[in-house]
Amino acid sequence: MFELFKEKASALMAEVYSFKNRKEALEFIKGFIKENTSYEDKNSVVWYDTWFLDGERKEDLLAELPQITFEFTPEIASQAKIGINEVDGAIAESGSLIEVSNRIQKRLVSSLTEIHIAILPKSRIFPDLKTALRSFNLTNVPYVTLISGPSRTADIERVLTIGVHGPERVIIVCVENL
Repeated sequence: MFELFKEKASALMAEVYSFKNRKEALEFIKGFIKENTSYEDKNSVVWYDTWFLDGERKEDLLAELPQITFEFTPEIASQAKIGINEVDGAIAESGSLIEVSNRIQKRLVSSLTEIHIAILPKSRIFPDLKTALRSFNLTNVPYVTLISGPSRTADIERVLTIGVHGPERVIIVCVENL
């Protein structure tokens, strides 16, 4: 199912990477941050899901990458270059990510930043939308969205424009053993 998801997500201009474990994925994310931001750029990376850092001390990570913030406002998120969070699932047949949340901070990192890094457990890739939606209890959840690659529109004279209403890049970090 992962290969189908990767094929479909890549066709939507998302960048899909696969890792065996959290440690490998974290090293990739740290390298990506170093390549795409400056050490001096405070708050240029907003990170919502701190559970992913399991075993990694926030203080050590902030010493290595001071551009990260774990506490942020809508203003900080709108000015940040990179937003990182865990998505709740993905749909193999469409290559779309699923985000279910009642927390605005989670939504801000995937919609306001230039680059969205989505952490996706491979076990949460579903074959289709119907199967995916059945796996969630959506009774009290005010927000569910499907993220299908970078934001795009062709409203203006039918010219495709990327990143108008959301991230210009979507980086999907698939992790086998989460």
